[in-house]
Amino acid sequence: MVYHVNDVLSRFSDLIVEAKGADASFSRIDAVDAYQSDSLIFISDAAALLALNNAMDSSNSTPAVVVTNADVSASIDNHGLCVITVKNVRFAQAVIKQAYADYDSADSHWGMIHPSALIHPSAKLAKGVRVGPNTVIGPDVEIGIDTHIRSNCVIEHSVMIGENCVINNLVNIGYLSVVGNRVIIRPGAIIGNEGFGFGQDQHGRYHRTPHTGIVEIGDDVQIGANCNIDRGTYGATKIAKGVKIDALCHIAHNVNIDEDALFVAQSGVAGSCNIGKRVIASGQTGMLDHKTVVDDAILVHRCGVTEDVLEPGMWAGTPPRPFKEYVRNLNIGKSMSKKVTKLENELRELKKIMAA
Repeated sequence: MVYHVNDVLSRFSDLIVEAKGADASFSRIDAVDAYQSDSLIFISDAAALLALNNAMDSSNSTPAVVVTNADVSASIDNHGLCVITVKNVRFAQAVIKQAYADYDSADSHWGMIHPSALIHPSAKLAKGVRVGPNTVIGPDVEIGIDTHIRSNCVIEHSVMIGENCVINNLVNIGYLSVVGNRVIIRPGAIIGNEGFGFGQDQHGRYHRTPHTGIVEIGDDVQIGANCNIDRGTYGATKIAKGVKIDALCHIAHNVNIDEDALFVAQSGVAGSCNIGKRVIASGQTGMLDHKTVVDDAILVHRCGVTEDVLEPGMWAGTPPRPFKEYVRNLNIGKSMSKKVTKLENELRELKKIMAA
């Protein structure tokens, strides 16, 4: 499909500073090093600009549209390019690519409701809902407008799912769970499974504690492939608006993650933790139960949260320490290791001399 750059200028006027040579069309969005004459591309730094200039000089062809920042825009060689200057290239790339080059999750080749889908008569599906092959939708489920439930999903009884959501293949959403609007759940995720809770008897044997709470997921949340979010023992496990969770993360029962937090792959949060707004947990972050992490904390280097994090900023290590302190301690450890190695070598030489 061909799009005119004026459509971009109109739809995203709040992001755009200026546009030069706006009479252009594009039909694809590509990387800088793989553009074609009908491509829109994004450039955010001098290195990418150099690569573009070299490519244009060697091929005598140009992309249709370049989206970049003010500094790079002023440095672009004059090749008759259409250049759109934006305030934030990374953000512009996200929303423009969503609009013109996103993956189509509609599975329109299956029709609106695949014949193999099993939908309970009491379930309520709003206008535009699509249901893929072999999906099971239980009693009293409610699904909002234009939501896509793809193949081999299980939506248990009394689940509520909002509008414009994408529930990808092999997702299981447990009973009574609540999912907001514009939520994307990646393949294989388990939402609202029973948490890991047991009572031990006098013989040391463990007995399952039923989890009768729910999971609540806010608007604009994304949950990565093969994640597991447990229902509450009582009450709710809560994932607030705008939270983004990468693949292979585990969120245990009664955790509360506040707005716009970000969890990178293989992170785990034990039960009843409270995670603040805009917290970033880098890959393989781990949190013990009943811990608190305040707004705007950033957890890096496989941070192990064994104590509360009560101040914003960057934290690392186990227990977590301010990043500068953590790095200083690492350097001290490296220095001491070198000194110990040197002393060990000197001791071996001394033993040789004494033995002789």
